[in-house]
Amino acid sequence: PVYVRYADKAWGGILYGAQYNMQGRHQPYTDSFSGGNIPCAVCEAKGKKTIFMLPARNLCPSNWVREYHGYLMSSLYHHDHSSQFLCFDDAIEKVNIGQHFAGSQFAPVAASQGHGLRTPPYVNARELTCA
Repeated sequence: PVYVRYADKAWGGILYGAQYNMQGRHQPYTDSFSGGNIPCAVCEAKGKKTIFMLPARNLCPSNWVREYHGYLMSSLYHHDHSSQFLCFDDAIEKVNIGQHFAGSQFAPVAASQGHGLRTPPYVNARELTCA
């Protein structure tokens, strides 16, 4: 981090790390990732003008270039903090920092029948891809 002005007091938002939570589930990633911290990477692709995440699809329109594909993930639905739906690369990575964890836990997102999604094309409880 590059700090400019600060008070060393946590009075507003608090930034925590994030971990994978995939234990005991049939999911696209192995259990060996559960508990692993999620490395953060946001990079600029020179010459790219549009960023668009396509949920529930792992292919892009024919005139687009797919940068990566994987699975849609978010925090667990019963956790009371906010989350986003993020596309995690199919070749996920983890880092082990050896500290007690209090941040978000991300798990694959599955379709939920009866909550505004048409079935078909969605299949209940099936993990969703993304690109």
